[in-house]
Amino acid sequence: MSNADFHDQHIVVTGGTGGLGRAIIQKLLDRGAHCTIPCFDEKELEGFPYVDHDNIKLVTGVDLTDNSQCERFFSSASQRQPLSASLHLAGGFGMGKIDSATTDDLQSMFDINTKTCFNSCKYAIASFRNQESSGRIVNIAARPAEFPRQGSGLATYAISKSGVAGLTQALAEEVHEDDILINAVSPSIIDTPANREAMPKADHKNWPKPEEIAEAVLFLASPANTLTHGAIVPVYGKA
Repeated sequence: MSNADFHDQHIVVTGGTGGLGRAIIQKLLDRGAHCTIPCFDEKELEGFPYVDHDNIKLVTGVDLTDNSQCERFFSSASQRQPLSASLHLAGGFGMGKIDSATTDDLQSMFDINTKTCFNSCKYAIASFRNQESSGRIVNIAARPAEFPRQGSGLATYAISKSGVAGLTQALAEEVHEDDILINAVSPSIIDTPANREAMPKADHKNWPKPEEIAEAVLFLASPANTLTHGAIVPVYGKA
């Protein structure tokens, strides 16, 4: 378990309103962090428990696939308070066998997973450099990116998450001398209400819990991480 102190640190969390995002946000708030969360659609805020929290800044209408919008978001966030870390959870899942999958499906997966991560990394790095400070970035890969033969109908998703893993490792070397450490965690199916609803017959007890994954993310994002960069950390649970 990570007991890192994030008191008064400023963390961007893309995808912070989702199941994993909420677990990470809760742990960051418990440890004193200030969080800025981009949100494309206000519907994402339905049931989000931290809308009025003093240490939360929600920015709606942000399309992370759009270069200029993503750049403006990170620039504005870092101007309010210098960034300590940026966590890139935004993404989505889709599946379909090759006889039904289309290039539009592939593009959609690429945009929501790879492109959002690329843009977020690009402008988080720019923010750290403008601040002349160190920083931590944590991305979300996925087990199918590392083991694409483990499931059927996952080609477009595996391609998009392989892009996240490759981006993480390439950028980690590019910015290491700036004391910007970039890593990713690689979950299997996360135990969220949405995934349970989609797969009611699965053995849910073996799925990794959002709170468990959050601990790995927080260590990689914390000042306590002084060595690890370019890692794709497996957080599979028993699944």
